[in-house]
Amino acid sequence: MAQPALQIIKLTSEELASKKLSSRTLQAALEALHKDGILALENAVDTTHLDKLNARMIPEAQKLYSNTATHRNFGQATGNIQQEPVVEADYIFEDILANPWATSIVEHVIGPNPQLRFYSANTAFKASGRQPPHIDVDFAMPRIPFGYCININLVSTSPENGATEVWLGSHIDTDDSVFDRKAGDLQIKAELLEQRRKISPPVQPSLPKGSLIVRDLRLWHAGMPNKTDEPRVMLVSIQFPSWYRSNQRLILPRVLEEKIDFGRTVPFVEWVGEDYDYLQGAHDHDLTLKP
Repeated sequence: MAQPALQIIKLTSEELASKKLSSRTLQAALEALHKDGILALENAVDTTHLDKLNARMIPEAQKLYSNTATHRNFGQATGNIQQEPVVEADYIFEDILANPWATSIVEHVIGPNPQLRFYSANTAFKASGRQPPHIDVDFAMPRIPFGYCININLVSTSPENGATEVWLGSHIDTDDSVFDRKAGDLQIKAELLEQRRKISPPVQPSLPKGSLIVRDLRLWHAGMPNKTDEPRVMLVSIQFPSWYRSNQRLILPRVLEEKIDFGRTVPFVEWVGEDYDYLQGAHDHDLTLKP
């Protein structure tokens, strides 16, 4: 059996200059999303933007990690904390928050002007534990693609620093019946994992800095141990179709209103006062489709 591999697409100089995908690139991307539920664009983010964020967010991550009240994703052993991105004008970039090439791909699946309702991050510190395979939503899901995560690591990733484990093709036919309610929230049933492993075992793709991942919300995935001494930050935004009914919103300080380029996405924002402490964050995210 051939080993599964993440489809990695490198943008051409013409695509980078025009912020438009060629028909061949778009076709390859859509084929990957249809078959695998995930793809990577290798050079879609300006690395100077990533370096600037990383220089700010690593010290903030270390401060959060030392606080026992900070939210741990799937427990202490994973070394993985929830961390909110910097919400200051000099740290918000279109190619991160509303990447034009990723948005173009998403639009061709769920329709034009996708809703941007989520922007957060998680940070992996050195650890020995891993997350169980899971998906990030648990409700009666639409039987069509209804949401795409745009994941951007601030540094190059590999299994050594905890590249995310992904189960290619697992999004197909996934609904809320896949969860093991006894094992814990969002975890996939063990028997389904073993069945899937025989068809398409999970992979941990290595990607250079400047890459992004477009991932179907229904795809099984898991955070893996960071074996290095350097924390690894991964940003995530989520785009939904225009018909999606949700109360979820980005939280941004009002001083940024009308100063952010959201590209072709339609932002749903809760504007807050300048005293908003973004590091405190919010972990009660509700991505459920409302009746």
